[in-house]
Amino acid sequence: MVLLAAAVCTKAGKAIVSRQFVEMTRTRIEGLLAAFPKLMNTGKQHTFVETESIRMSSLLFPCPFIPPFLCQLVFLSRPVPV
Repeated sequence: MVLLAAAVCTKAGKAIVSRQFVEMTRTRIEGLLAAFPKLMNTGKQHTFVETESIRMSSLLFPCPFIPPFLCQLVFLSRPVPV
């Protein structure tokens, strides 16, 4: 699986910090991160959403500067072909 980007973002999908590992535009990253909370089920510790072109995985994590209920770690990757 190819990791495209990793980001720390708010639960609403606004990026706090992001790192891209392949060439992607800022608007594409922001769009994917903004759409992710709307696509996932709430109330889970970690989850993923997979489409034909991208897999978005998230994990809640403790951050000393941001209340834990406000931030999450999101990974954007390419799905594994079947």
